[in-house]
Amino acid sequence: MKKYIFSLFFLLCAAGAVAQQKALYSQYMTNYYLLNPAVSGFEKDLNFKAGFRNQWVGFEGAPKTFYVSGETALFQNQRGRRSRKRIQAYHGGGGYAYTDNTGPTTRTGALLSYAYHVPLNRDLYLSSGVFAGFQQFRFDPDKVHLADNSNHLDPVTRNGRINAFMPDLSVGTFLHSEQFYAGFSLFQVLGNRFFRAEGTAEASHLSQHLFVSGGYHVEIDRNITVTPSFLVKYAGPAPIQADLNVKGVYNFSKRKKTAFDDQVWAGLSYRTQDALVGLLGVQFMEQYQLSYSFDLTVSPMRHHSAGSHEIMLGFRVK
Repeated sequence: MKKYIFSLFFLLCAAGAVAQQKALYSQYMTNYYLLNPAVSGFEKDLNFKAGFRNQWVGFEGAPKTFYVSGETALFQNQRGRRSRKRIQAYHGGGGYAYTDNTGPTTRTGALLSYAYHVPLNRDLYLSSGVFAGFQQFRFDPDKVHLADNSNHLDPVTRNGRINAFMPDLSVGTFLHSEQFYAGFSLFQVLGNRFFRAEGTAEASHLSQHLFVSGGYHVEIDRNITVTPSFLVKYAGPAPIQADLNVKGVYNFSKRKKTAFDDQVWAGLSYRTQDALVGLLGVQFMEQYQLSYSFDLTVSPMRHHSAGSHEIMLGFRVK
C-alpha cells in the first residue's frame, strides 16, 4: 500500500501539477551558493563542496540527491596590482552539478554562475548573479506499479519513458557585509515545458522557485559567533515554507578571526510543515570541512520514515 501511495503522488507531480521541484537541502547554512548565484565569490576564496542527501529514510523511492559545487572571486590578483583601494567592485564565478532521484523520476543538471559585487560603502556590497546551464528530466514508468496492473490505462505511464532535455536559467541578488546578509533568488525562470500526457490539456513544466533569505552575525566574544537566519521558499501552487535557523561557530584562534581558522559549528533549524534539523560541522587543517545534518520529520511523513540524513565535504583555498 505504501508503494502505491508513493507512486500515485509522483505520478500526479509528473502529470501536470506545478509543485516544488527543486531538491531540498539542510546544508545550505554551510553553502548558500546552492540557493543564490549572486553568492558566487562573496568570500573571495576558492570553495569546493560536495554533498549527499538521503531523505525520508525507510520510505521506498524517497529522494536521494548528490551535488558538487565550486565558486570563487575572479581576477583578484590582477585587480590588486592595478589598485591599492580597499573598496572596489569584483567578479565571482563558479558552477555546480547535481542529480536528484525520486521514485520513477530523475533530475540531472549542470549550471555555471557569474556574479558582480558592487560596494555600497566600506563594508557593504550588493551583488547580482545568474545561473545558466541545462536540466534533464527522466521518468521511468517501469518503476511504477499501479493497482490491478492498470499502468496501460493511466495517461502518464502508458506514454512510456520521458527523457526531456532543456535549458535552465536562474537569477539572484545578494546584499552582504561582515555583519549580515540578505538574498533574493528566482530559479527555473524559463519555466520550460517538458511533458504533456496524451489526452490532457495541461502540460507539465518547470515551475519558478522563489527563495528569500537573511541572517545576522552576532559576536559573543573573540572566538564565538552566533548567526540567526531565515529562509522562505515558494513554488506555487505549493504553500509557502519557511526555515528558522540558528548556527553557532567556535574559532580556535587567539588572533583576529579569519575564514581559514580551525573551527567547529552546531546549528538548529525548524522547517515549517516538515522537520526539526540538527547540524554539526568542523573545519580543520585550515581548509578542510565536514558537516552533517539530521532532519527529524514532524509532518505526517514521520509515520513512514526515520528522518533524513545529509553530509557535506568541503575544501577551501586562498
